[in-house]
Amino acid sequence: MSDSCGRVLTDFILSSYPNYSTKVVEVGSGRYSAVALALHSHYDVTATDILETNAVDSRLKPLYIKDDVTRPDLGLYRGARLIYSIRPPIEIQPYILKLSERVGADMLIKPLGSEILSDTRLSLINLRGKAIYVLQRDKLTGPLVSVQ
Repeated sequence: MSDSCGRVLTDFILSSYPNYSTKVVEVGSGRYSAVALALHSHYDVTATDILETNAVDSRLKPLYIKDDVTRPDLGLYRGARLIYSIRPPIEIQPYILKLSERVGADMLIKPLGSEILSDTRLSLINLRGKAIYVLQRDKLTGPLVSVQ
């Protein structure tokens, strides 16, 4: 993922969730940690993946908890306002959506390349040329906004 894409996602999340006491969870953080690390100074951030702790970016370790989104530990996600994932494999995208619905969180997925998420509950947003899919759970308490 390019640094510019990471900046676009970070800017979008920061502008969409101005309440900095917000809990956000990155699913599938793996070895790319720029967004979670950038958000960490503003939010309560948790990063999850199925990787062992020694396989993730060492800067991410204080935020990282090993978890399998196909069989998630719901306690890790409860209270999250946003669950997001950057380039998750297409086969786990439905699990991320289901998880966000179960805990009542908004969801954001930055797909890999030209993947199309066909779930009608999702909105496709173009952020400075980057395709982002979002599920907004509660339009009355902090709607997602577009970053130009």
